[in-house]
Amino acid sequence: MTDTDHDGWPDKYRDPRERPHPTVLRVTVEGFDDVCEDTLERVDAVAEGDSSPAVVSFATVGELRKILTDRRLELLRVLLNTDGAAESISAVADALGRDYRPVHDDISLLADYGLLFVVDDGQRKRPYLPYERIHLDIELVGREPTPA
Repeated sequence: MTDTDHDGWPDKYRDPRERPHPTVLRVTVEGFDDVCEDTLERVDAVAEGDSSPAVVSFATVGELRKILTDRRLELLRVLLNTDGAAESISAVADALGRDYRPVHDDISLLADYGLLFVVDDGQRKRPYLPYERIHLDIELVGREPTPA
């Protein structure tokens, strides 16, 4: 049996840079039922050999906006331009012209939501975003009419 770490990945994939990743991260606003249906569709597609984007879903637009602030989107953009993991959180803070602590907090929050990974490299923590693009998918619809 293959040993796994705390997040379920086999030991050979302990470092997120070694894991297979799609080129696109899709960020959506979907209810639980929609997330379940989409997940099943993606599993079927992958089983048939089709590629599928990674998906992070939020329950509401408000939750998404709370997490993906302008500053955090700018941080993700900097990481998209990094080949591999960033050198350090300090390097990301310098690139953004921001203080270390708020950048560290933003990276931790984005990692908690699965929007990026943090690689332990000795004493350093290296933010890692394996995607080439991030696609925000927000659909707004009007309320369904109530029966008279």
